[in-house]
Amino acid sequence: MEVKTETLNSGAIVPLVVMISNPLSTTNAKNLDEIRKIVNASANVVHYELDGIDTLQDAIELFARAKPSLLIVNGGDGTIGAALAAILYNNPFNVVPPIAFLPGGKTNMTAADLGFKGNPSKVLKKLLKLTQAGEIPNKLTTRHLIEMDLGDGLPPRVGTFFGTAGIVRGIFWCRENAYSKGLPNWLAHVWSAYKLITAAFGLSRDKGLMISDPMAITVPGNARIKGRYSVVLTTTLDNLLFGLKPYGREGKGGLRFSAIEAGPSNFFRGFLGLITGRFGRKTINGVHVRRGDMVRIEGTDPVTLDGEIYQPLENTPITLKGDRSLTFVSLKK
Repeated sequence: MEVKTETLNSGAIVPLVVMISNPLSTTNAKNLDEIRKIVNASANVVHYELDGIDTLQDAIELFARAKPSLLIVNGGDGTIGAALAAILYNNPFNVVPPIAFLPGGKTNMTAADLGFKGNPSKVLKKLLKLTQAGEIPNKLTTRHLIEMDLGDGLPPRVGTFFGTAGIVRGIFWCRENAYSKGLPNWLAHVWSAYKLITAAFGLSRDKGLMISDPMAITVPGNARIKGRYSVVLTTTLDNLLFGLKPYGREGKGGLRFSAIEAGPSNFFRGFLGLITGRFGRKTINGVHVRRGDMVRIEGTDPVTLDGEIYQPLENTPITLKGDRSLTFVSLKK
């Protein structure tokens, strides 16, 4: 889907900005009043607060009739994924506007990868300033999306980060042991990463945290592998938490896939590859890295797409596709 940028140029008319907020997203639950104040003081901003995620399609259809120059999604990774799915599968826009994010959730990995970090109010003020100055066209970038088909007859879920094996077990551990204590997000993530790393090295009582059930993974035209894994991920992001890049940088395809076989020695080699920059650039025993437009996973381990957890159907593979993209604002540019 292409975005026309002519309507974004500054002039006598200030471009219309529309924003969808999820009041239940973690950060929004504490800071939405400040967002409302900024909106009320801005004549060119229309704000829609969701009454449950099911009303998101209504918001997008309403905004499509207004022909906005910028669409802002204010919420966590789950809200962002739902908004992107609504645009991909039920698109009411004649021309899809550029999409920007406010980090209104807990992890905000998708927003952070595009430079939307810190206080959501400050990010919103920066976006509005760029819009009024006609600078948005200079900040545009195209990103591929993950479309995850669970084989359940429902439309694919949409996101930017898929994980299974130790990643999902780590999410469960983080929620039950770190978030539950009310720790700041960064500290909860550091503690959880430490827990997973020590488990992968066999230095923790919870050694099973980083050992998946048997699974088979296919990257059509590239590889088919079977076994138990400590980490399996597929992403379209440039950077993950802590700025990590655990995937190949070369090759064709919208999906960046990597998997590390279970076992302390395999994890050590993969971990060392991350530190030294060899991950995805050099062959590492026990580490599998590919690029492609499709990944198929057969297994029983729960999986995550942008923080939402899903249980695979019995004897039904999960298919990930990454051949479609949208245009986003990037504050890194």
